[in-house]
Amino acid sequence: MNKKRWALLVFCIALIVGYIKLFYKTWNINVVAKNADCIVAIDVKRITNTVIWNIITTPSQWKSGNVFSGSKKKQISWKDMIEVPDYILPFHISGQPANTWFVVLKIKDDNDFNAGLTVYHFEKLNSNEYVSDELGIRFFRNGEQVLVTQQRADTTNYLAVVANELFTEKAYVEKKKLEKAIAAKSHLAVYIAANNFLQEAAVIKANFDKKKIEITSTLIPARKYGFTENIFLYSPNSLFTGGFTQPSSSVYNLLTDSTKNHISKAVGFNIDSLLLPDNKYYALDIESIKSRIDSAITYTYDDDFNKVEKKVVNNIQEPAFNFYASGENAKTFYTYCLHNNKIEQTDSKQFFTGIPFVKSYFDTTIFKGLNITSANYILPKTESKFAGILFLNLSLSKIPADLFKYFPDDATKVLSNIESIQLEANKKDQQLIINFFMQKKKNDLPVIKL
Repeated sequence: MNKKRWALLVFCIALIVGYIKLFYKTWNINVVAKNADCIVAIDVKRITNTVIWNIITTPSQWKSGNVFSGSKKKQISWKDMIEVPDYILPFHISGQPANTWFVVLKIKDDNDFNAGLTVYHFEKLNSNEYVSDELGIRFFRNGEQVLVTQQRADTTNYLAVVANELFTEKAYVEKKKLEKAIAAKSHLAVYIAANNFLQEAAVIKANFDKKKIEITSTLIPARKYGFTENIFLYSPNSLFTGGFTQPSSSVYNLLTDSTKNHISKAVGFNIDSLLLPDNKYYALDIESIKSRIDSAITYTYDDDFNKVEKKVVNNIQEPAFNFYASGENAKTFYTYCLHNNKIEQTDSKQFFTGIPFVKSYFDTTIFKGLNITSANYILPKTESKFAGILFLNLSLSKIPADLFKYFPDDATKVLSNIESIQLEANKKDQQLIINFFMQKKKNDLPVIKL
């Protein structure tokens, strides 16, 4: 065989190996329990290939992303203990708490795995179960497989039930269910079984590239859950603008009393007083965060007990906003605020005391509607419109940098290179179509710093 044929053979072998390494993927139903009602399919190779391509085409990401650097603090790392499969498949079991999830992984090297248990301070509870309070992880070992979940007080029974289902009864999820998540061909796909809300099983798809993160889904709600649409006019130049139509009673009743209480506590009023039947829609526009100088005078005394005036100047940042509620019962919210001492009558306006960080006023002269508007708000041009159930546009680049210090550190890290966030929900026949986008700033940095 001459050199050309040898070179061609080597090239073909390299192509086959490269294809298998980068693109050929396998999966198995025996890592997901039969009673799973929600499955997340994380396509490891697709994510890896996208990250590699992003780095090749934008080399500066090598420095900022630090994608392939491993931990230097531990002699044994997770990648030494556990095999990285083509798909990581976390799942939730029907009837268990919403925040209880499981994933089955395969041990890569038994010696490294046992060494890692010591490094990560795992305690052996019995012949099968191990726990690390430091990591908040509990797992059940069955031969080369480990069933992993969160460590909480109520975890023990849930872990035992799922371990029995997988390892003893060998009751696995139906292949066609898992195929729906795999067939989405996304970086991440979430399969949700039909339930009280959904007529049919649904798949949520999440993808990313150098410019954006995108999450999309098409749902078919049960017939009793109705949604109405509205045409919203808004300014694309605002820091935030959003709106939603009044949810039907069947949809609104999906919120538990606990959830309603948490929302009411966060916004400072009872949401039942606002989200009333016969209302049409609600819209909020935050034009920008504006600064103003505020001065206060205090008095102190010198050593001779003479009064000394002291002037303190503060730079205050306030949102310039307008909230609008439309509908037959919109003014009921004004009555609620009046009865709960959230309105202070001034000479010419009704001061809304429910928002302490900026002066805002009620306007109830609108036919079948009301406004709450901050004193610093200037009405922008409404150059765009959206027809649907819900939408929001948030321009993160218009938030003053010093306000990010109030965000959690993890959130700041995630959002530091995001330009804008958009969420849209509309309907087509019986379908509910949801689209979510996070648009990256125009630079060569990663969408999210790793």
